[in-house]
Amino acid sequence: MRNYRLVVRKHELIEYQQREFYAINHNFYYQDKIYDKHWHNSIEITYVVKGRKIQTSWENGQENKVIADEGTLLLVNSGISHKIEVLNGLEGIVLLIDKGVIREFYSEWNDEHFNLSLNSTIENKIIELMLLLSQAKDQDQKIQQHIYVLQIISLLVENLIDVNDHYRERHDENSELITSIMEYINYNYFKPISLDEIAMYTNYNKSYLSALFKKKIGITIFEYLKNIRLEHCLKELKTTDKNIVDIALNNGFANIQSFNKVFKEVYHQTPLQYKKSK
Repeated sequence: MRNYRLVVRKHELIEYQQREFYAINHNFYYQDKIYDKHWHNSIEITYVVKGRKIQTSWENGQENKVIADEGTLLLVNSGISHKIEVLNGLEGIVLLIDKGVIREFYSEWNDEHFNLSLNSTIENKIIELMLLLSQAKDQDQKIQQHIYVLQIISLLVENLIDVNDHYRERHDENSELITSIMEYINYNYFKPISLDEIAMYTNYNKSYLSALFKKKIGITIFEYLKNIRLEHCLKELKTTDKNIVDIALNNGFANIQSFNKVFKEVYHQTPLQYKKSK
């Protein structure tokens, strides 16, 4: 069964180190800061060590706001859009887990949501592991970090799957159609793609496709296409020495001007500024 979440125009690409399946950060903020609404495919777990964090998430059009003070553990499931506000400074430990590795270890897991409120004892165990994980990172203990993350994954899958997740969509013909559109874009994003072409590929009316996609996913087909192109460009900007023009053209943008405009709208900096900062 495939699941579709509310997707927003800004997609966050999580970069994992080679041979690693997670990213761990011990963050310190000494002033108020806001991270705009974004989404990613990772499972995000945050432990608030000091300060206050306000986390707002959206799913199926419903808004959920949590005010997290010192000692609070937060979890954002894969594909869920969320916004973060840091107030009064913040010290926090943030863990991002590649959901693909969860499937490798637990083949029966089918993108079900995790819910911390299901078991407070397990929640406290995860907090302990988050603190140990942060210490292991500070001491550059790679093997121990892996062990702690795997223990956290085990606790999530074996204890915190929300079997009463009412947001999960039923498998139907429309879901199959959405999947077909996404797969077509994912395989052809680097080429010019028109709505007529997608309509011909799926054998559906293009007006119907546009309306259905927007209703199910929350953005238009071309916004999704733009997100996919940006994701690939972002990865090449970070990991290759290719020039920016080639990166833009090789990933489906018509010209460097349109790439620069879209990139700045989403990431609030130019591709060149991003590349220089890495």
